[in-house]
Order: sequence, then structure tokens, then C-alpha cells
Amino acid sequence: MTSIAKRTIAAVAIVAILGLGTPVVALASTSSTTTTTTSSTTTTIATKTPVITTMKQWRAADRLYLAKLKVINLTFLAAAATAKMNLSTSIGSASNATARISARATYRFAITEATIARSNALTLLGEPPLKPGKKPAVTTTTL
Repeated sequence: MTSIAKRTIAAVAIVAILGLGTPVVALASTSSTTTTTTSSTTTTIATKTPVITTMKQWRAADRLYLAKLKVINLTFLAAAATAKMNLSTSIGSASNATARISARATYRFAITEATIARSNALTLLGEPPLKPGKKPAVTTTTL
């Protein structure tokens, strides 16, 4: 039963990310500017965030951003709940102290992995969209 629940949660998260991410990629590709400057040792990539000119565009972009944020948070909460459920099952069936220690270590590892995945997803999500009239941020990365 737990593997079916895990698969269902994973499938819903994947569908939501793919379904919500496609319009952002389309929006980003239409108004994004990428400049690459190459020298002998340094590569600088400057990208501008999409410029939003109307409140209607901002509301749509903000709604999409918040939906992605919700998916990230729900995925983290599902992973944490699964880890906690596995911990309680493992501790319940543990017959000695070594098995309990191992179960707790597995739980800590699962929580750490879920936290890292959430952090990476939030980094990829980026900053929320700016309202019209605000100056767009320019991100410069030096490699």
C-alpha cells in the first residue's frame, strides 16, 4: 500500500511540474535575452528576467510561480511523511537497539535528501515575477 501511495504522489508531482513548467519555458524563450562573452579564460553569461508589461501577465506569472512553489512544498511534505511512516514501521518491528539505530539513521538520511531536493528545486524556481514598472534584475554568472 505504501508503494502505491509513493508512486501516486510522485506521479502527481511530475505531472504538475511538467504541466506548469511548459508555459514558463515558452514565456521565458520569447522575452529572455542571453549574452555570452568569451575570453581566453572567463565566460560571462548575463540573462534578463522576462519583462512583464501588464498586470494580467503578472497575475498569470505569479499564479504559475505560486503553483510551482506549492508543488515543491507538497513534494517535500510527502517525502517527510513517507520517511516518518517508514521510521515508525521500522521501529515497531525492530527487535534490538541496533535495528532502531539503523532505522533512525535511515530516517535522518531520508529527511536530509528531501531537504536537499527541496532546496535545489527552490533554487531552480528562482525569484517571483516582478510587477509591471519594476526594474528587471540582471543576473551575471562568471564561469
